[in-house]
Amino acid sequence: MKAATTARRPTSGHQRRNFSLRPDTARLLDRLPREVNRSQLVDAAIQRLVKNRGRAQLRKLIAEEATANAARDLHLVEEWFAVDAVGAPWH
Repeated sequence: MKAATTARRPTSGHQRRNFSLRPDTARLLDRLPREVNRSQLVDAAIQRLVKNRGRAQLRKLIAEEATANAARDLHLVEEWFAVDAVGAPWH
């Protein structure tokens, strides 16, 4: 899908965009009842896609960090387990 901006003035906090859709996507849009606000539908779809893509990238970074630092984290747990087993001096 291609997006092109237009030089039209924004109305009520919205900006107009022209999109090129694949024929099968255009057919799906054409099948929607007239009561469906297509602008709201497209807005919600884009917002959800961006939000989910951001979450997926964050999950990936967390997984990579966990893998890269697994040995360090295990060492820290072993150290604190030993302290816990003996008893902390402040108890």
